Amino acid sequence: MAVNKWVTATLAMLLFVASASADLIRNENPHELLKEVAETTFDRIASDRDKIDEDPNYLKEIVEDEMMPYVDSLYASKKVLGRYLRDTTKEQRERFYRAFYDYLVATYARAFTQYDESKHSVSFEPSNDLADDARTAIVRTRVKEEGRPEIRLDFRIRYDSDEEIWKAYDLVVEGVSLLNSKQSEISSVIRANGIDKTIELIEKKASEPIKADDEVENPTEGI
Repeated sequence: MAVNKWVTATLAMLLFVASASADLIRNENPHELLKEVAETTFDRIASDRDKIDEDPNYLKEIVEDEMMPYVDSLYASKKVLGRYLRDTTKEQRERFYRAFYDYLVATYARAFTQYDESKHSVSFEPSNDLADDARTAIVRTRVKEEGRPEIRLDFRIRYDSDEEIWKAYDLVVEGVSLLNSKQSEISSVIRANGIDKTIELIEKKASEPIKADDEVENPTEGI
C-alpha cells in the first residue's frame, strides 16, 4: 500500500526531539500527551496560515516550538548511528546530533507544506491501561483523508526520567518502523562517505529553504 507523503513525513512529526521548556505540556498519560501536542500543532498551523503562505520557512519555527520538545531526538540519533556510534569522537557525535535535529526540523516543516487542515484529520485509538512503573508505550492513531483509505500509525514512546516527560522516538507506518528504516539508510551513507561527509551532507539538506508545496523526499536521497 502506497503511503501518502504527507503522512509519512508530516505525521512523523513526533519521531524525534530534544530540549526542555518551562511551557511543556505535562501529562502522565502518554496517549493524552500526544493527543494534546498534535492538536496544539495543527491549531497553530491553522491560525498562522497567513504567515505560512507569506513565508513557508515560518513552518520551521512552528515545528521547533510545538513538536520538537516532545520527541527524543538524542535517543533516536544514537539509534540511527547504531554501531557507528562507538567509532565517532565526542565532537563528531555532538555535530551529528545537531545536524540530525536541524535536518528533522526542516524535513517536518517541508512536509507540512503538504498539509491542508480542511482535508486531513487524525484520530486516536483508545489507550490501554499502563502499569505504574511503565517506561514505554505505544499510541495508536489513524490518519484520514477524503478519498483515501485510513492509514495506521503507531507511535513508540519512552519516558525520559531526566526531564520527567514522555517522548516519542519512533513511528510505525502500516507495520514499518521509520526509525529502523532511517538507521539502515544512514548506515549505508556512512559506509559510502564516512561520518564527516555524511554530517556535511545532512547539514546542507537542513539549511535548504522551505518552499510552498515542497515535495517530501526520501530521507537520504541526495545524501
